[in-house]
Amino acid sequence: MRKGEAVDVGARVPDNLKMFGQSERTNRVSEAIARRIKKQISDGRLTVGHKLPAERDMARQFKTSRVSVREAYRSLEELGLLRIRRGAEGGAFIAKFDHEPVRRSLSLVLGLGKTSHNEVTEARMLLEPTIARLAALRARPEDIAKLEQVLIQEEEEVRRPAADSSTTAGQFHRAIADCTRNVPLVVLMNALADLTAETVSALDVRIRSRHRRKNCEYHRQIFEAIRAHDGDAAGTLMLKHVGDIQDRVGRTIKQTGRNGMCGPTANPKRAGAARGTANGSRR
Repeated sequence: MRKGEAVDVGARVPDNLKMFGQSERTNRVSEAIARRIKKQISDGRLTVGHKLPAERDMARQFKTSRVSVREAYRSLEELGLLRIRRGAEGGAFIAKFDHEPVRRSLSLVLGLGKTSHNEVTEARMLLEPTIARLAALRARPEDIAKLEQVLIQEEEEVRRPAADSSTTAGQFHRAIADCTRNVPLVVLMNALADLTAETVSALDVRIRSRHRRKNCEYHRQIFEAIRAHDGDAAGTLMLKHVGDIQDRVGRTIKQTGRNGMCGPTANPKRAGAARGTANGSRR
């Protein structure tokens, strides 16, 4: 399909949409347009860099208003499927696939959904050993080089007590997921890593430092198993590592009297401040 060429409209928007109010009708039509564009992206008919018709032209194709088209384009942009440029050379372009918006949405859902530490532990114990095993079997030389770089940076930070570990927190686990070349596993691993990092960040600095030292010891062993392409060893070590870190964090949560939740609701002080702000805004 050439740039600027009309998008296949397919079935016309149902006539029974007329019975709805204008706002609801706009939403329904914009959803229909967005679905049609997503279908053509998945079918390969719309590829990266393809410029979609202007709002006026697309509205004419769908026999609807420019508002509906604008809403459709905006929703696809939020999903990371479109890139909207302004100006004379602007327009709506098919974007390069990026699962970052999905990861952020999933992390937000898990965090705001009051996910418990026990639930995160179950998910990590089920997923991460399999991820490590696949990583050992599929890792390419460039993947192993990247993983080693992340590990070396982490080990250097552990040797410097005053170092800010936020730059490498969870990066080793994310890098292992990248080695699998499995997009669903990468998205899930990143969301879980976000949630875990949010929980650990609320712990005392000295406690975090102790956790990091222990984690690095496991990470070095897991890395060596992946470099040797030993899937069984990588999976077994990851199972022990996740069980150990989740147990240590769980004990710390109990000792500090926190609520056992992960994400934004994990820290009672933060949650209280948020409630206070919300209550204050109502006054």
